[in-house]
Amino acid sequence: MSHGSVKTCLQCATCSLVSGCLLRALKYLSRKDSRIRAEARNWPQGKTLRLEVPGAAGFTITGTKDGFQKLPKDTQGDVTIRFKSPADAFKVFTGQLSVAGAYAQHKFVLRGDMGLAMPFVRCIDLVEGYLFPSFWAKRLLKRLPKKEVCAARVYQAVLLGR
Repeated sequence: MSHGSVKTCLQCATCSLVSGCLLRALKYLSRKDSRIRAEARNWPQGKTLRLEVPGAAGFTITGTKDGFQKLPKDTQGDVTIRFKSPADAFKVFTGQLSVAGAYAQHKFVLRGDMGLAMPFVRCIDLVEGYLFPSFWAKRLLKRLPKKEVCAARVYQAVLLGR
């Protein structure tokens, strides 16, 4: 096995782990943070967004009055955000590159209605504000969002799946 393939496997594993954490944080905060809750409630009924990373676990979500909900793995997305490589997703998922930076550098492909992707990106920015330490989040976000929930509660929800 070459060094490149081990590196890619580790990046895929990391992306799968972070994708799951991101989903749990998004679901939790869509019930606890008023801004994310509003985005979920305003989500067009029945519309789905799918996040894909080659070789790693992604997810498909929809917004409801009760927050963001995960859908089965085989659900197609009305909007799909697909990273071009595990390395590109790894940079975003580990806070080395912002979502906006990845978009500007064409690190992922967006298929479907961009208007549906924008609320999701706004929510991800808020989630990053909770999950990353402030010194790190400042590098990724234009401004740090005010936290409406204790970050420790978010970490607890992510780690314990609550």
